[in-house]
Amino acid sequence: MFDVQSPFLPTGMPDAVSIAENKLRHAIISGALEPGERLSEIEICRDYGLGRGIVRAALVRLAHSGFVSSQPRSGWKVTPITAVGLREVILGRRQLEPLLADVELPPEDFMRMETLCDMHAALAAAHTAGLDEQIVLARRYERQLRQLLATHLKAPLIAGWLENLWDKADRYIGFLEMSGTQKIPLTDWSAFVEAKRSSRTEAAREFLTEVCEAFARFAQAGFLESDVAAIEVASKKSRALVEAKFPAPVLSKSEANPKRTS
Repeated sequence: MFDVQSPFLPTGMPDAVSIAENKLRHAIISGALEPGERLSEIEICRDYGLGRGIVRAALVRLAHSGFVSSQPRSGWKVTPITAVGLREVILGRRQLEPLLADVELPPEDFMRMETLCDMHAALAAAHTAGLDEQIVLARRYERQLRQLLATHLKAPLIAGWLENLWDKADRYIGFLEMSGTQKIPLTDWSAFVEAKRSSRTEAAREFLTEVCEAFARFAQAGFLESDVAAIEVASKKSRALVEAKFPAPVLSKSEANPKRTS
């Protein structure tokens, strides 16, 4: 039996709380609300023009989804970026995303998937040619491809979990790309479309598995890079503190240039 209170179940027309939740979720995914940032209900009401009850209900939903947390006497806080959180996203995608290979699409939605794939491929080619502004739109089409498949899963709860995992993955990608030097490559979905067209379900499942592994490789490398950078910064700060506390002695000219003795 489904939990009707679950934030992962699809809903109809968005209500005021859903709209507020989506706005805050987007702000967290995009980095406008930074990892670990403390949230004030009053400031959110003022900045987004929302009522206190709506904001609180939206934050409760986001807490269920793992984007914010609440602590007694400390208020709300954006969930930090952590290796543990990344591991949960990787494991969740590895387990659930390959299930999309078994989805049966009606003819009109299969045509839509082919169109999205063609548009994505064109943008990917433009990005390869050095047009970086195309990458955001290409990723949007890629997300639409996944969402189209998820809407035809026979388990709505799993579809909701996948949507949540993709949102978290997008957040990690954005954070790691902003803080590091690596970019996650765009995926060519034509192989998946061809596998579905020819009813090669196992090939489609292998494609989705590789998509998950590509994300895992990128994110793990990004974390390693950020850890190395953090160590270098900490080391520089440590050396600066030591030098400030124990400055090198100032040598006289005779000490700095000692005469040779026979």
